[in-house]
Amino acid sequence: MCPDPDIRFVLYSNNEKQVYDHTQTDWLRQSIWDPLKEDMFLIHGYAGGDDTLPINVLRDGTYTNKYVCFKTISHKKYIFLAYIRNGSYNTWIIDWGALGEAPCYRAAVNNLRAVARCTGEFLTGLRTAGLPTDKITCVGHSLGAHICGLISQYVLFRLHRIVALDPARPMILNQVKLTSGDAAAVHVLHTNAGHYGEGGRNGHVDFCINGGRIQPYCENKNIDAQLCSHIWAICYMAESLVPTLQKKAEPCARRCPSGPRPGNRIGIPVMMGQSTPLTAAGSFCVHDSEPPYCPKNSDDIGDVRCCLNAPETNPSNPSPASTTTQT
Repeated sequence: MCPDPDIRFVLYSNNEKQVYDHTQTDWLRQSIWDPLKEDMFLIHGYAGGDDTLPINVLRDGTYTNKYVCFKTISHKKYIFLAYIRNGSYNTWIIDWGALGEAPCYRAAVNNLRAVARCTGEFLTGLRTAGLPTDKITCVGHSLGAHICGLISQYVLFRLHRIVALDPARPMILNQVKLTSGDAAAVHVLHTNAGHYGEGGRNGHVDFCINGGRIQPYCENKNIDAQLCSHIWAICYMAESLVPTLQKKAEPCARRCPSGPRPGNRIGIPVMMGQSTPLTAAGSFCVHDSEPPYCPKNSDDIGDVRCCLNAPETNPSNPSPASTTTQT
């Protein structure tokens, strides 16, 4: 039944945080929502939540500079540096963590439709209250990517854009799988295709990163290389919010995963992630050897949680590699 107490809708805007209260009439108008900002809806995957890794890297992010960090500055005001810093956004988190707790992955998969239905009703209510839906972007990681797609079945309007970060593969049937028909533009970043992530073509644009199967910086480390590759899709998206760090992708083979160096095709390169053109279509490849969004120096833009080993300049911040249950 919707609303479901196990599904929370959390809004971050204007340096504040607010949880949606369905009992409050005219909640949107009285909330911190800013009608001048674009609305980004972020959906975590299995064993995640609003304030958990890896989704909060995309939600807020940090500098490594010791004078600028993510911290509480009062009882209800915060500094957010990822989506808010790199654009004018209302950042919404769909927190369904109570319905996707470890170790019950099968239950999480079975709950995808329920989460999508309640989120669809929530979006419909926001639309009625005055939130424009013609530019809504849904960014989902792993199972969250399929929730973004399923929402389209429970609303009467068309989602503007879906960005799927290595959409989950295990136990995903065709009835719930993300497809290119779920939004006007569906962009997919593949980092662990064929294992934790879906392979093949899933969107209008599919980015095959380092072959799409295993990320080179995850190999030969004392961690699960498959899970590391799956999680680091978040860091590629966070990196794409910074214009100077965006990666350019070249047209390439039709499917992902592919070899580490698939043959490029004739075509125009596109930027991967936040700035991918809505008119783009096809498969594109990106090659690098270093963890994305990992700052090498104390004054670099990035997030130390995207580093396999946090820089000595700021060793207190955790790395997503330590959170091996979050897929």
